Amino acid sequence: MSDTMQPARRIVITWVLSPLLAALAACSHKPPADYAPDPGLLSHIRDIEITVSPTVVCPGGVIQASYQAVIDDGTRVPFIRSYDKKNPPRLHSSFLGYTSAEASGTKDGNWVTAQDPVVSAMNGFRLTATLKSKPSIQHSVIVAPDYSCMPHAFAFSGPGGGAMQGGGNGPEVAVHLAMGHSRFFEKLLVVGIDVGTAAPFYLLFDARAIPPADWLTIESRGGRGGAGGPGTRGRDGRPGASGCPAQAGGPGGDGGDGAPGAPGGRGGRITIVVPAEQPFLAGLVNVRAPGGPGGPGGVPGSGGDGGKGGQGVMGADNKRCADAADGVAGRKGEPGPIGRDGPRGPRHDIYTVPAPEVFGPALPPDLAALIAESRGRQ
Repeated sequence: MSDTMQPARRIVITWVLSPLLAALAACSHKPPADYAPDPGLLSHIRDIEITVSPTVVCPGGVIQASYQAVIDDGTRVPFIRSYDKKNPPRLHSSFLGYTSAEASGTKDGNWVTAQDPVVSAMNGFRLTATLKSKPSIQHSVIVAPDYSCMPHAFAFSGPGGGAMQGGGNGPEVAVHLAMGHSRFFEKLLVVGIDVGTAAPFYLLFDARAIPPADWLTIESRGGRGGAGGPGTRGRDGRPGASGCPAQAGGPGGDGGDGAPGAPGGRGGRITIVVPAEQPFLAGLVNVRAPGGPGGPGGVPGSGGDGGKGGQGVMGADNKRCADAADGVAGRKGEPGPIGRDGPRGPRHDIYTVPAPEVFGPALPPDLAALIAESRGRQ
């Protein structure tokens, strides 16, 4: 039964474990602190074999891995993740250390890859397992990056307006594109995006797996306009005079209409920069610069209250006259109209420049090397 149905009742649920469940809960799958590989087995380990799944992975993805020790007679002994103190495994995953410059190893030997695609651009995801008791025994594998999951539609907007203020203009956006080459991709599209004064961010794509035009959507929308001012409240009606007969209260004044919403901001300016020898790259960008939506109209003012009717008094015939009726309340105003949308941004500009000048000095060295390698292969 919900708390809404029984607001004054506090429900406490007590879990009772059966003996079997209690025993299982008490068991720990974590090895003891002094748990170590058997020295006799350790002396015969000559390598570590790593098996990963998947064999290609997107930035930010997870790599499942399993490990086996290669014995000098060619047999394999697996590193087990679980621990049973009654039957401890010969080798346990805690005997291994996990290091990588492009991923983070978990305690059970799996890996979480770096989200920034630049990290894996040059070397992929290099994963190393080291036998802690014998550091000379270590093995590394490389998992290729997959950039098909990278986003290719981005929308930026200007700041919204305050009350009765227009929305801000969309930010200025610069899109830089060039072709690179890596050990994993024959044709690697490198994209850099600058938004306002923020530091640029970079995207990578397999150029052979994307459409030839209007594929990378960049939008710089104006900010939403602020709300219109509220309508004024109508004045209360005057009270009726007492007497015989008593006077009715006056009608309340009508509430004022809300003011129109403020206009949306102008769409932002978008610039595309590509190498002079690859002007077709500009066609990959689908540019949008709509104006911001107008702000909501102001709330209507409420009508004024009708005046209080006058009280009847004793007449000449010693009979009390009836009290007069209260005045009629004023009409509520109308909500203000929605503000007008902002104007579209200016037409985007395309600049073709020498290849080394496309990204400027902020380009990470690894990406610069991949782009230079691509130019050398042309």
